[in-house]
Amino acid sequence: MTITKASSWMLRFPSNRAAAERADEEFELIGVTLEDSSGETGTGWTFTSDHGGGGAVKALLDDILVPRLKGREAHEVETINAELFHLTHRLGYGIASMAISAIDVALWDLKSRMAGLSLSRALGRSRATIPCYGSGKASPSLPIDDLVSLSAGYIADGFKAVKIRVGREPDRDVDRVRAVREAIGPEPLIMCDANERLSLPAALWLGKRLADLNVFWLEEPILSQDIEGYRRLRSALPMAFSMGEHVFSRRDFMPFIREGVTDVVNPDICFVGGITEAMKIGHVADSFGIGFAPHFMSVLSVHVAASLPRATFVEFYPFMDDLLTHQLLVKDGEIVVPDRPGHGVEFTKEAWRRYRVA
Repeated sequence: MTITKASSWMLRFPSNRAAAERADEEFELIGVTLEDSSGETGTGWTFTSDHGGGGAVKALLDDILVPRLKGREAHEVETINAELFHLTHRLGYGIASMAISAIDVALWDLKSRMAGLSLSRALGRSRATIPCYGSGKASPSLPIDDLVSLSAGYIADGFKAVKIRVGREPDRDVDRVRAVREAIGPEPLIMCDANERLSLPAALWLGKRLADLNVFWLEEPILSQDIEGYRRLRSALPMAFSMGEHVFSRRDFMPFIREGVTDVVNPDICFVGGITEAMKIGHVADSFGIGFAPHFMSVLSVHVAASLPRATFVEFYPFMDDLLTHQLLVKDGEIVVPDRPGHGVEFTKEAWRRYRVA
């Protein structure tokens, strides 16, 4: 089947209070919808948060990439992904990788639907549930009582792990993590994510104190490009390290994997070039014995993780549940892999009406 229609769109909607650092924080979804000659459709997207920028991604889609999709064979996902990479690589990673991600996700959605399969089955699903950790309810702006209540709520709902954001005020972070640990007990895992905010000395200081609270991993304590800094942290601190939500291709993951300075890679499917590239990163991680826990976009990550037998976790981050006709189901700390055709994500009519800006 050939692609007969291709268009882009953008939704802009407010972040939820439990995740936001500012009252006016917003997300933008920049998407692509494809239709083939049989009338089947596929949808994909990337996202921006906090400071916007979705218009730049959409401009690249509209001006350069989307027009090249019409007339292509819908099943040629890998070929199209490679062509778009070579077309844009002189622009650098970032916006180009995000735009390619939206197209790649749409292509995989369309290809899976054409075959009558869920995305995970089209990728070679190896399991029906995936361990997850509760995320998206731990903004540094939250009062400590709210942080404790929301984290404990995840545990009460059957989650066995939660993530707390740190890094804005390291001395205050210790008290916040300690309060959560005391509330949930010694068994559940706690991950801490600094969002690349710390200097090396601050990361060393905070890391030593978080280790005393049995933190499972420390995520992106310093800039994701600072391999020497990660090497020094690795030699000084006992907990696992994870990184990668701001790394935009498997090529840029390789130095960290080869050097052994990270234990878990966290690629974001919406940033690295889509499903195609995320699967390759997963296979590389597996080859080196590195954990794989894709970042953020749970509704897509669950399909990729289900197709990689040694994937470690999926981040359960329900940031756009109010926009969707179906939500992910979590049982006993594991996400049940959806079996609807394609990725199974459908936006409500109300979401299109209320939040569509382009």
